[in-house]
Amino acid sequence: MRSVPLGREPGDLELKDFDALTGRPLVVVGNGPSSAMPRYDALPADAVVFRVNWFFLESHYHVGRHVDAWFSAVPHARLETMLADEVRSGRYTLDRLVTPVRVASHRDTDKGGNPFLGLGLTELDSWSVTARHPRLARHFMSRPGLPTTGLQALAFGLGVGFREIYLAGIDLYESSTARYGYTVPEAVEKSLAGKDLAPGYEDAHGLGTDLAFLRACLVEFPDAHVTNLGASETLGLYLPGPTTITDRPSLATHPTPHLGEPKARAVVTLPAVPSADGDALGPVEVREPLDGRLYAEVDGRRCAYVTVVSGDYHHGARALAGSLRRVTDVPLLALCTPDADTAALLASGIHTVDVPAIVNPVVAGAAPTTARRVQDRFAATYTKLHAFRLDFLDRVVFVDSDAVVRQNVDELFDGDDFAAVPDAGLRLPTGEEFNSGVFAATPSADLFARMMAALRTTASSDGGDQGFLNAFVDAWRPLPLEYNTTKRIFSHHSAVYQDEDVKILHYVGPKPWQPAGPDGRYDELDREWLGYLTPGELQDLVASLRRAPVARAGTKGARQAAEPALRTAQRLAREGRWEAVEPTLCEAWSTRPPTPGELRELGYALRRLGRNRDALHAFRRAWALAPTNASIAREVRSARVHALARPGRSTAGQVGA
Repeated sequence: MRSVPLGREPGDLELKDFDALTGRPLVVVGNGPSSAMPRYDALPADAVVFRVNWFFLESHYHVGRHVDAWFSAVPHARLETMLADEVRSGRYTLDRLVTPVRVASHRDTDKGGNPFLGLGLTELDSWSVTARHPRLARHFMSRPGLPTTGLQALAFGLGVGFREIYLAGIDLYESSTARYGYTVPEAVEKSLAGKDLAPGYEDAHGLGTDLAFLRACLVEFPDAHVTNLGASETLGLYLPGPTTITDRPSLATHPTPHLGEPKARAVVTLPAVPSADGDALGPVEVREPLDGRLYAEVDGRRCAYVTVVSGDYHHGARALAGSLRRVTDVPLLALCTPDADTAALLASGIHTVDVPAIVNPVVAGAAPTTARRVQDRFAATYTKLHAFRLDFLDRVVFVDSDAVVRQNVDELFDGDDFAAVPDAGLRLPTGEEFNSGVFAATPSADLFARMMAALRTTASSDGGDQGFLNAFVDAWRPLPLEYNTTKRIFSHHSAVYQDEDVKILHYVGPKPWQPAGPDGRYDELDREWLGYLTPGELQDLVASLRRAPVARAGTKGARQAAEPALRTAQRLAREGRWEAVEPTLCEAWSTRPPTPGELRELGYALRRLGRNRDALHAFRRAWALAPTNASIAREVRSARVHALARPGRSTAGQVGA
């Protein structure tokens, strides 16, 4: 519970905070069935709005998006976190938290932080105002028997000085079929007890308690005019009902942003498509953005930048969006898998589209040992294929969320073909394959359906989406290297890298938002990436890094964890059990990335088994992790010769974790 500082009288802070608002009407909105679409003609347009508890579960903005104060009387970490996400995402604007309990960071039992950190909300104590009025305070001195939250909000409003008050959605639980004016989603049901879901009062409250408290409020503030807009017949015995407002603007006559609008209106529904594992993929609903901008017109065509976000890649998408805002007004759409932090993206003004992950076909339906052979970074990259599904757009430019756009590249929206940059990194581009981190394409439902049908039968040379797309796409137009310059060009081909020419910088490999090892070659590029984040986004990044596990790649603990697997692989090799080396290492890589030494040991074993192409692949991966290691470089050259002379049996794209 909160307490009042010893140097201040109870309620002084609250009265001062509301002093400038009490000359306006107040509407206290409970969560009863009548909270849905109240009498707008009876509500003044300039009313201050109080909401309570789980109000944000409503399907429509029944009294608009702005909330002056939110009330709750019990500690509930899940409730607080979800409310904070609603505010952070921009679905609601909120000024004050008014509650007698402290947030989770002040509660020992919750072991959580403050979910409202950085939102700029004022925290007030609702009971400190009631404490100034003994007649009302007496009702808080017994349990069970507390007034319900809506009536506590009424008492607070009266106590700080409001005298024209409207009650909506305070139905005294009279309905025998519904408790709330919204449907409680399954995810929230798990956070509530049965008493919070069934119609009627719960044990901690009661009709008699609420009526006694209401009468005490009316006696304590005889100059107040309180109107009942709800459906409670009992409340109608004590309060006058609504009348149409004719002497001033009402919510019915005065335009109020988003009033009565659905919170998540679907503007496009993409039909379901069979997936690689035989199940239906979709349908996908594209919701209306909060700013109304789903795309921009470029030369008369509907265009958008598109990216995919999963896991911690919301940090990357935020930097990508920040870079785009500097050079173009074409919006960014983020295709989000279920594990993406959509609240963080929405807080950054990025419109999100929830999509199911498209599982790497090597993983789908495969045995666990086979699934582990797919590199972790390729496990979900096929999800970017959803970009080809967005046929409500005439043209899309896809950019991986680990890239930033340095210059205007809206010219990529020209044409109707598939355009991409030849793949480059450790070696300069040859034009044989394109890099799928940036591409321009014309979406088509038919094209997407054909892609899904081909997933199982189209081999990927690298085990990921890039290999698949290179095999699937019939023809592609090469773009200059500047449209997708990987950071490895910066380090390995400095003669080619001209900083001021780079239009899109692609942070392949270790990400600038993840803990870095001792290698500082990309520090200046990483510092530039940080510059695209806002101060609030930087704070979120620091907070996430501080919560990350202590043992990371490159630390002593990580090396100690890696040593047993390497020693085991080396022992198996000495015993001539070459076929057991790969499963042993893959088992270790299911929980962490491989080390260069382990990949080199895998290469030795694969070469002994006659799988020379796979051995070359393993040595190349080791070299990518340790490009200055001369010994590994020699193994790459030797393996290249063996692969050309005796390629042997290969399962390229499926080797390693």
